[in-house]
Amino acid sequence: PEAPHRARTALDRAFANRSSGTMGRNTEGEKIVEAGARSVAYKPLPPPTTTEGITQILFYQYVEPVWSARRQKQAIAEFHRLARENDVTGRGRIALEGVNCTLTAPPAGARRFCQGLRDWDPDLFNDTDFKLTDGVPAETKFKALTLKNTQELVAYGLGGERAPLLKQNTAKHLEADEYHEMLGDKDTVVIDVRNYYETCIGRIEPPKGGAEFLDPMMRNSREFPKWLNAPETKEKLRGKKVMMYCTGGIRCERATALLSQMERAEDDVRTRGIYHVRGGIDRYLKTFPGGGYWKGRNYLFDLRGEQKPEEKPDEVVNEETADACKDSYCCVCKDHYALYKGKHVCSNKECKVPVIVCDRCRKKAETELKGRLLCQLCERGHDLRALPLPDLVGQKRKLALAQGSDVNGAAKRAAKRDLEPARWVHVGKLPLTITADQVRAALAGNAALAGNVEWIADRDTGFFYGSAYVEFPTLEDATRAVERAREAPPRLGGRLSRVNFAPARAKDPARAGRVGDRPPIPIAPGRA
Repeated sequence: PEAPHRARTALDRAFANRSSGTMGRNTEGEKIVEAGARSVAYKPLPPPTTTEGITQILFYQYVEPVWSARRQKQAIAEFHRLARENDVTGRGRIALEGVNCTLTAPPAGARRFCQGLRDWDPDLFNDTDFKLTDGVPAETKFKALTLKNTQELVAYGLGGERAPLLKQNTAKHLEADEYHEMLGDKDTVVIDVRNYYETCIGRIEPPKGGAEFLDPMMRNSREFPKWLNAPETKEKLRGKKVMMYCTGGIRCERATALLSQMERAEDDVRTRGIYHVRGGIDRYLKTFPGGGYWKGRNYLFDLRGEQKPEEKPDEVVNEETADACKDSYCCVCKDHYALYKGKHVCSNKECKVPVIVCDRCRKKAETELKGRLLCQLCERGHDLRALPLPDLVGQKRKLALAQGSDVNGAAKRAAKRDLEPARWVHVGKLPLTITADQVRAALAGNAALAGNVEWIADRDTGFFYGSAYVEFPTLEDATRAVERAREAPPRLGGRLSRVNFAPARAKDPARAGRVGDRPPIPIAPGRA
């Protein structure tokens, strides 16, 4: 396939004609690594810059329409085959909607692996922006390859019919140098789409008179749709150019598609365009080795732990972090510190995000203060979880109607989903081997927080239907359980269970199921 048509800038021509290490300078005199500023999608993979150490491979690729289950299994098998042949290790998520991977390999093996994916499915993986980093210390190589079969590539809670369509996304990718230039524009906002604990140690700081920095201050990506739906957020975005960024670009794909859908479906969201940087912070820092408008460190989820501007000394990075990131401090002594070490997490069981503990306080944090560490958001009582989600299915139905599409199927699914809240909850797709305590724990997080479990069985034969009713003490408890299940469906006995309110059971005791520790097993046909 040919690359999408795009006007070639001077930097495009420089990339096409010069070696991968060529430097340039922008109008501000800042050094730019020209090759680093461009995606490798639809282009030859760059040759290794060194044979020392290992190569890290970062990439994601959404699939739309989504893969069939059969094709997904084929993809997993192909990933494993290519990894074995090329000594590739690391972590990956392979869902029906695509792939997201952080891998390590020898320099040549990394190229063969990426090319192998292009050869296996050219239409899909020629469009992939493989970000290859050579010369990474050998000790950061992953020991094995772990591929997870997941519902979403990023846990926004937007799986299935709620996912905004990427092919209808009106947002534009900007190359790193173009993104840098736009950060200087007025009437512009730039949103950090990462979690707050990541922002605490590093972020983009736009120039004076340029874009306004917005931080959702969220614990995880599931809170982003709620923040975006808040009236005060919409007001800040109204009439502005909206820029977004994240670590490698994947979170921005869904985040920009979500805003694009809201803008097209709702009257209270109007921007002057939506933009995100291709390749995320990773490519921005490779393009601007001096840092550009980036201050601090880029939090990473691999063994490196962090990334900083290549040509900026540690002492300068530390000073910038203290100045631009006021919450980069030890959660014990409150002194400035911007490194996550020791895998310490917030003690709030509803939070559990990483927290910073300095070297001086590490022993205390692991002994007398263990179980009492709090992140900055929990210290302040900041919480987005109670905010309402946007009506994503309703928005898609509205857009489909405007386009004259047949939405009967979507309407039926939405009507089924939007049942009247009740203290009773229906759980479907349960295996015969399930227990009542397992159902309670999956829905409430603690078996003691849910009440009766009633197994739904055929009244004549006694055969179990694979469904149950669960009673909660209060309507608020039931609502919390249903919302949690919509964002992250519980897996019971290897199956993703369906959870919704059961108003009919709440109103009609005659619908009651059978109470017991396990589902009923008929002794003989017609007898329970």
